[in-house]
Amino acid sequence: MPWKHIQLIRLLLLIWYFDAAQAISVTTDQPNVVVNVGNNATLDCTYRTYVESMFTLEWRFAPGPREDAKAEKILYYADGKTYRLAPQANRIQLVDPKPINGDASIKIENTRSSDTGRYSCDINNPPDFTGPSEAFINLIVRVPPSTPECEVIGKPYIGNNVTLLCRSAEGQPMPQYIWSEAKSEVNPDSVKSSRVMKQDSNKGSLFLRNLTMEHSGTYKCVASNVLGERSCQLVLTVTVSNEAGVIVGAVIGTLVGLILIAVVAYYLLRHQKKNSKVPVTGHELREDAVAPGKEANSNLLASSVHSRETNSNSMNSKYNIVV
Repeated sequence: MPWKHIQLIRLLLLIWYFDAAQAISVTTDQPNVVVNVGNNATLDCTYRTYVESMFTLEWRFAPGPREDAKAEKILYYADGKTYRLAPQANRIQLVDPKPINGDASIKIENTRSSDTGRYSCDINNPPDFTGPSEAFINLIVRVPPSTPECEVIGKPYIGNNVTLLCRSAEGQPMPQYIWSEAKSEVNPDSVKSSRVMKQDSNKGSLFLRNLTMEHSGTYKCVASNVLGERSCQLVLTVTVSNEAGVIVGAVIGTLVGLILIAVVAYYLLRHQKKNSKVPVTGHELREDAVAPGKEANSNLLASSVHSRETNSNSMNSKYNIVV
């Protein structure tokens, strides 16, 4: 064989070797899987490569809908052995117990809401380095809404604003929330529009403004998704605030006090006027008045004194002695 042909054959063999050694491809036929809670879910992952002794398979899981959530190892295969590392380890298994023939799929049994998230299937097989070595699958486990909790945010006093809030701890897809007055079972619009500023079906909130006594009553919230619905109720009682009651009490007390003062003053003035109208009688005494009968006695006494003085003078004159 000519040397030229030998060189050509060697070149073809090298090209074939490097192409075979470096080619790898990991794919999935179902990048999005939806399953109802309690059912089994199969996450598809297939690959193409020439399996060598350093072949490894790794499955990782990032919970929730966020793509940037931290992923943790949940299954690892190497040297013919399978290691299951996740909390759901007893519910995960390989579809092919020895995934060396191109099928690296897994099955999750008795799915739970916590299984919702992003899964990745990663193949590592040195010296294969080029090509897509990882595939991603999004799993959504649908769950009916749990019984929501109803609560009032704010103080239900006359004139205040409050928010009625309703939330379910579980539910996938995310439940929608509708508020209504429990006594009106016609439709969600039974809540009077004049009482509602805003109803948010995603957040489960109902805003009531400028409360009056007419807002008092029983309100119902229904949480629902494709798998079912649950509801809760609360009784809203609108009252006068404590501060308003104190102010009203103080005003009433002040008015009562003023009325009592006015009544007492009225009776005192009336009594004083009645006393000023009583006539003066002859039995009333003046400071310079003389008691009856004493005026004659005074005259007699004065006459007696005068007589005594006269007699004395006469005696002095009659028995005048000269010394």
